[in-house]
Amino acid sequence: MTTFSIGDEVIFGRPNGEQTRGRVVRVNRKSISIEQMGERGQTRVRQAGTKWRVHPSLVRLANGPAPAPKAKRPDVLIIQDLRRVEGSLSPENLHWDGERSPAQARAAERRLLAQQRALHAELGRRPTHTELWGR
Repeated sequence: MTTFSIGDEVIFGRPNGEQTRGRVVRVNRKSISIEQMGERGQTRVRQAGTKWRVHPSLVRLANGPAPAPKAKRPDVLIIQDLRRVEGSLSPENLHWDGERSPAQARAAERRLLAQQRALHAELGRRPTHTELWGR
């Protein structure tokens, strides 16, 4: 992890979100206080000088290297998670044998399908039936 010091110019924000340039004004154990250097936002504009408290994982030096990519989990662990999600998608598990309302079952199914898509993306492919269940 990069260590930051007061006065460093940094860029902060989520990897898929808006990136903002700022200057470090305080460094804590779990957060960094940053003063925004330019305007930010489209619908709700934040003026220059706005203070932000940001987790260090969302901050990088403005002229420094890009953050290292997150290490990929082993395929075996991803397939174990996929197996759990696939099992949870069965009708008896979705509806809790009739104890869950149809709306609750649909919400659970949407959540599980989103988890399944994320796991397929993490794996980089759809695993075969044999990979998942061993038959």
